[in-house]
Formats: sequence, C-alpha cells, structure tokens
Amino acid sequence: MREEFFEKTTELNKKMELILTAGQILLESGATNNKIIRVLNRIAISMKIPKENINMYITKHVIFLEVFDGEKSVVSFKKSNKLGVDLSAIYSLTKISWQILKESFTLDELKRKLEDIKTTPKIYSHWQIILAVGIACGGFCCLFGGNLTEIICTSVSAMIGKFTQIKLLKHKVNEFLAISWAAFVATTCAYFSNIDSLKPTVACALFLIPGVPIINAIIDMLNNYFVNAMTELSRTFFIILSITSGIAFSAEIFFNMDGTTFLNFILLETTSDASIFVSAIAAAICAIGFAIPLNMPKKCLYIVGILGASTIFTRTFFNSVVELSTEYSTFIAAFLVGFLAIIISIKLDLVASILIVPPLLPMIPGVLAYRFLFVCLEYKGLDFEQFLMVFPYGIDVLQIMLAIVFGANFPRLIANGFFEKINEEKLKRFTEGN
Repeated sequence: MREEFFEKTTELNKKMELILTAGQILLESGATNNKIIRVLNRIAISMKIPKENINMYITKHVIFLEVFDGEKSVVSFKKSNKLGVDLSAIYSLTKISWQILKESFTLDELKRKLEDIKTTPKIYSHWQIILAVGIACGGFCCLFGGNLTEIICTSVSAMIGKFTQIKLLKHKVNEFLAISWAAFVATTCAYFSNIDSLKPTVACALFLIPGVPIINAIIDMLNNYFVNAMTELSRTFFIILSITSGIAFSAEIFFNMDGTTFLNFILLETTSDASIFVSAIAAAICAIGFAIPLNMPKKCLYIVGILGASTIFTRTFFNSVVELSTEYSTFIAAFLVGFLAIIISIKLDLVASILIVPPLLPMIPGVLAYRFLFVCLEYKGLDFEQFLMVFPYGIDVLQIMLAIVFGANFPRLIANGFFEKINEEKLKRFTEGN
C-alpha cells in the first residue's frame, strides 16, 4: 500500500514537473496568460488529469500549479529565468499540446520534446537579426516620408545600435542600460550620417520599442489578469523611458551644435507623400524585419509580410480616402489582421497568435510614445502654448494602442464561442477515447 502511494505520488510529481516546464518555456517566450493556460490544460488532460482538478496562478516570473489527485492536493511552482519573445517556441509548444492528444506520448517522450524546444538554437543568427532590424527601421523611415538617402542612413544607424545592444547584453549589462546606450548610439550615428534631416534620428531607434509587451499587457488586462498586465506595463514604461533618455542624452550633446532644438525633433512631420502601395511594401518590410528578432518560423515570414502590408494599406485607405480618424482607421486595419490570421491559421494549420503581433508593429505609435516622454523630460524648455501643442501625443498613444489591441482581438472575441466549442469537443473525444 505504501509503495503504491509512493509510486502514485512520484508519477504525479513527474507530470507536474513537465506541465510546469512547458509553462516556463511559454512564459519565457512572451506568451499571454490565456495562451499559457490553454496549452497547459491540454497537456494536463493528455496526462489524464481532469481540468477541474487543476489550479494555476501565473505571474511574470513564477508559475504555481496545484493538482488534486482525488485524495490530496499537491502544489509546485517553477521560476522563469529570463524575459523575452520567441514565437517559434510558442508555435512548437502549441502544436505539441494538440499532437499529444492525438498520439498519446509517454512522459519521457514529452520530456524529450520539451528539452528539444529549450535547447534548440535561435533560427536566426545575430548578424541576420542586425540586418533585419536595419531594414525594418529603414522601412519605418520610408513610412515617415524619408528619401533613399535618409532610409539608408536610418538602416545603418539602426544596425549599429542593435549591434551595441547585443554586445552589451552579452556582457551581462542591465537590460535598461543596454537599451539606453543602444538608443544613444543609433541616434548619434543617424544625426551625423545625415545632418540635413532629422527623420533618420526619429526612425533609427524604433527597433527598441517594446511592441510585444505593450500588446500582451493590454490583452492580459482585457482578460482580467491585472497584476501581470501592470507588471508588463511597468516594464514597458521603463523600456520606453530608457529609449527616451538615450535619445535625449544624444540630443543634449549634439543637436545644439547646429542650432537644432529638441522642439524641432518633437514636432518633426512624419507623414508620407508616398503612394498607398509604396507604404504597404514598406510596412511588409517592417513586419518581416521585426518578426525575425522575435524568432518567427521561416515558413510564416511571407504571411507576416502580406498581413503587414494589409494593415498599412487598410489604415491609409480609410484614413486618406474615406477620411476616418487615425484611431478608427487603425482599429479597422487591426481587425482585418486579426480576422485574416484566424482564417490563415485554420487553412494552413498554423498558430494565429504568432501571426497577429508582427503585422501590428508598423502601426504601434512608438515615435509618439518617446516623443511624449521627451516632452516630459524637457518640459522646462516649453512655454504653455508649446506644452499644449505636444501634450496630446500621450493621449494619441493610448487611443491608438487601444485601437490596435481591441481591433486585433475583436475577431477572436466574436469567434471565441465557436472555437471554444470545437476545442471542448476535441478534448471530450480524447477523454472519452481514454
């Protein structure tokens, strides 16, 4: 009897360890709380642990798991060792969580698959990431109306800034300090590479904007995970503050050399006269360029590019032709991406959540965010009229971000009942078959 109890406890502990390991991978890869819970529930059900016997509590650094085995409750937890974004890991683990229901893995087989995900090197090398970031920021400069010279200056400066960030992080420099120095280096290079235009200085540091944390934070908030959302928003705020401080430090030292003021930088016009098709191509380049540092699976890159082009094409069309406001145009564009991502994921057997974020990044108002903080840092140099002129940037950032997140998630909310019913039927068939 005692040996049977010991074996039962040991097996439960193994199952919980595997569930927590899967959760740790997702947490370290930047998955939202909803995604983590759905995947872990599927893994638990495949281990014949009823859904009603599981309780989970997730923070940004720790996952707590409680399992009731019919006689007692066992509690365990696992810490995350890092914070980052790895769309390939999220994709692989999501696919495994469905595969395990069909093929009935042993615990050892599941353990090996999780170890493979943890130990698999990144798809892209540092130099590929640096090149992708440079091209993406060049695409942003095009969206801001930059000419070929300005685009090249932006790309080169962004690559130097990204190289700086990678080297600093490799030497265990604090994340926020590395971001600040990367912004300083990129802005300084952009300023001296093209002193006749400030557009490269505006676009070159956009690779540092925390688009994924911002989107995840608002998604978590919409799903009532307020503690995690506030933690993510706090981290996002400090990242943007680090970017701003790096840019401000560069501006304070170098901009005054030719009479350029921070107000010139803040009020720089960033609307483009390019055609809607050129803007769409630039957005596709941005989406692909920013998907590569997120470790997007290669087979999804062309889809991300098409969706990225669709976002800017749609927003520009409704903003310029239909004459809707930027916020409503952004909402419609984000809604289209969310809808198309669901359709494509069903048709091509992909994961919708990883297809949604990169195409939205070209629409994130990163420039407005750090310009607003720039104003807060340099408020003593503004008179009241100038302050009223630039203060709305902060309101615009909030409205556009809400439009992006609500728009992208609205199709999922509409179809949620339908998908939940399908998923429940799949899980029910598995449970009855076992």
